[in-house]
Amino acid sequence: MRTISLLLIFLLFAGCKKETDRCSQYGWIDINSVRYMGKTPASSQGAGGVFYDVYTTFATSCYSLNRLVETRQADTILIKAEYIYNSCATCTQSSSVQSKTYSFITATPGTYYLKWEGIPSRVDTVHIP
Repeated sequence: MRTISLLLIFLLFAGCKKETDRCSQYGWIDINSVRYMGKTPASSQGAGGVFYDVYTTFATSCYSLNRLVETRQADTILIKAEYIYNSCATCTQSSSVQSKTYSFITATPGTYYLKWEGIPSRVDTVHIP
């Protein structure tokens, strides 16, 4: 009897599945501006790094800046901004500027070049001693 009860419980939970989020949609948005914030001292995690505030502009309040994603190719790093759009929310139709802090921290000393998606003319040269 106990085995049958456990088997029924197992089958009950196996039939359950997590609902998908039908309100959230993700995409990419251009970065409008970047502000250098400073350096971090060398630590046990790496040789050091730098910080930037990254700004994007959205047309409505349904959008928000979700995260910053970096793509590394040798010593060049491309930073992109990912947004999240909430299609189930009531939104205001006013533009808003949002920001996130980007931290570039590496364990390998050297010279790196940071490029920002949406600002093609800007390349920040970062030297990590």
